[in-house]
Amino acid sequence: MHGATLRDRSTPRNFKKWVKTVNLQSFTILLRDLPQFPVKVTIFVEVRILYELAQCCAQIANTDLCELYVQNEEGVFLVHKEAGEPHFPKILLGICRDKQIINVICTWVAAELERTGSSSEVFARQRRLNSFLLDVAKSIFHDIVSMDTVIIKVMNFAAKLVDADRASLFLVDNKNQELYARIFDVGREGEELEGNSKEEHKEIRFSMKRGIAGHVALTGEGLNIENAYEDHRFNPEVDTKTGYTTKTILCMPIFIRGSVIGVVQMVNKREGVFTKDDEDSFEMFAVYCGLALHHAKLYDKIRRSEQKYRVALEVLAYHSVCNKDEVAKLQKMEIKDHVFVLLHYKNIVVHNFNYLRMSELEKPLYAIAMFKELFQDKFRYDRDELIRFVLTVRKNYRRVAYHNWAHGWSVAHAMFVVLIQTSKDIFTTHEALALYVSCLCHDLDHRGKNNAYMKSMMTPLASIYTTSVMEHHHFNQTVTILQQDGHNILKSMTSSEYKQALSLIKHCILATDLALFFTNKAELNKIIDSGIYDINNSHHRKLTQAIMMTGCDLIASAKPWYIQTETVKVIFEEFYEQGDAERLNGRDPIPMMDRNKAHELPQMQVGFMRGICLPCYELIAKVLPEASFLRDQCDSLGKHTRLVARAHRVFYLLGWITSC
Repeated sequence: MHGATLRDRSTPRNFKKWVKTVNLQSFTILLRDLPQFPVKVTIFVEVRILYELAQCCAQIANTDLCELYVQNEEGVFLVHKEAGEPHFPKILLGICRDKQIINVICTWVAAELERTGSSSEVFARQRRLNSFLLDVAKSIFHDIVSMDTVIIKVMNFAAKLVDADRASLFLVDNKNQELYARIFDVGREGEELEGNSKEEHKEIRFSMKRGIAGHVALTGEGLNIENAYEDHRFNPEVDTKTGYTTKTILCMPIFIRGSVIGVVQMVNKREGVFTKDDEDSFEMFAVYCGLALHHAKLYDKIRRSEQKYRVALEVLAYHSVCNKDEVAKLQKMEIKDHVFVLLHYKNIVVHNFNYLRMSELEKPLYAIAMFKELFQDKFRYDRDELIRFVLTVRKNYRRVAYHNWAHGWSVAHAMFVVLIQTSKDIFTTHEALALYVSCLCHDLDHRGKNNAYMKSMMTPLASIYTTSVMEHHHFNQTVTILQQDGHNILKSMTSSEYKQALSLIKHCILATDLALFFTNKAELNKIIDSGIYDINNSHHRKLTQAIMMTGCDLIASAKPWYIQTETVKVIFEEFYEQGDAERLNGRDPIPMMDRNKAHELPQMQVGFMRGICLPCYELIAKVLPEASFLRDQCDSLGKHTRLVARAHRVFYLLGWITSC
């Protein structure tokens, strides 16, 4: 027999009748973690627990001399600690006449062991519960596809957990102080006992002030009812309608962040009544339920948001693409004005072409003509898709003062001229196509505000992109148009070619962020000065393309004076609108965007051309000598601008003018 006894040396002798033994055999284990034990015997980890209990009980008995002995077939061992470690020296225990046994302590330990059952049973039960909860977690969180799915699983698991015949789950509507359920009863096998299909699910709602579930939701305390009909809170109407007899009820709350979000009501335990163990088990289960329901709600919200987003995209796509009438009209114009385009071809292939005089109908016509000139017989494309693409690009430019369709067209025209004038074998057909498309689309959906404004005003776009905010948006708009039905002018490419083309388009559009120009310029100048520049080097090639994009974006600075002055007016009109918006928001705009400093405009323009435009075109002339005409025109325009700025400064100081 395995046993444990406790004695107190300070008490009188001859109390053998008080000796009690506690049967521990049913939960003994092989003690491997205590190598100092002198005899290889089977002993129990619970000895440690009993030792601590003995110390506590000694305090209750007001003595410091309480000891614990362990007895088995090998003998009797004293349990004690030395330097914080347990030791088990074997001792000889004589007759118990000279030892008083504290009966209360051993009896209490025996009673506790009797209450909890054997350790092996407790551990087995805990293992089953842990395994059950693990299955719950895997099943619920793996299959979060809808709130209904999660509710059915929760109800099914709840019924199995406490061996209930049925289970119902009610969610809390705090706004209306109601409980509601779409799935009312689920049996142990997971079948829905009311409502055989999703179409038949009808939401049941009732006040939180009524019924057993309502009481639990309001108080946050579970109810274990052994006889439902004897409880005044029970509503027998459901039994009357269904013919079902409710006997026992276990109704428990589900919490998330300290608030009741639902109530699970389990009905009729298969054998007997619901126990305290059932309540304890469900409390652990409720943690998983709360998390699962919370995540399911979030999933439902996300799914609804996605559906709304899709609807919004459909509406946006309908209104942001060209219509059939526009396509038909341009198709007729393309055929009718083909001779007109040929007659004016000599004018359009020069960089100083005045795009400001073109009508809105002519711009898409010439955009298509330039595309054909560059890629006819080199790249397979669909004519109607090209027309749709160009018209939709035009439609997606906003009606802002400068960054509009006219600007996009002029930048594309500049790239067209550079590609026509330079050697044909410098860039591949796909590279040239990416450069041209990038220029045409580089400012799509521009709002007339720069990146600094977007960040300072904490706009939604600024929260999506951390750098080059507008440029990333322009690229995404380009991809969106290409993905529209009947707009993919790149569809003849292979998958790898298409990915490479999109990657280059992204690189080129992002390069129009002027903040990146300075880094690109410094790096390319360093490469050129070191004498290692090679157009066939992929990195050098990308830097060249980036500088070309900047040069085309600044093309107004390489145009004749009369074109440049008209362009500067609309540029600063847009700048001043941003400055006004910043001032309304309590911010001081930079001088370039402050209309109160309009008199400084000519001098600002001189600084802009000298510090940015001319260095850009000088760099282009180094890597593409055939494009040196851009540098020459910018240099000439810069000299003219400086003369005008000086004259303007004199007139302003004399008081003859007050602004530009």
